[in-house]
Amino acid sequence: MPKKKPTAAEVYKKYDARTNKNMAEHNAAGGSVRKPVRDAAGASSNDLYDRAKFGYRKAVQALKGQPLQDKNGNPTPAAMQFKRWDYPIPKNSGDLSKIKAQAERAKLKYGPKPKGKK
Repeated sequence: MPKKKPTAAEVYKKYDARTNKNMAEHNAAGGSVRKPVRDAAGASSNDLYDRAKFGYRKAVQALKGQPLQDKNGNPTPAAMQFKRWDYPIPKNSGDLSKIKAQAERAKLKYGPKPKGKK
């Protein structure tokens, strides 16, 4: 009987569980990895700023050539990281550019405000 190809949701669920476990182990050993913002709707402005910084940074990294899908068409861990931070999973460079632009706008909106001249 041929092996059933896992759905994108199954692949993400397995990735998310593995990543949560690894983050917990790292933090228990003295690390300080930030938990992702899972729902932007109920997040504080500081959380939204952190989310925007992640989205922008990761989109720039991925635009430099990180693969977004494996040979079976499933999203790679680089692509699934976006979903952990409440972004859509990108499939191509156009999707990455949209995430980058959205994150850039959010960084300006939620980031530290410049101090006025005295």
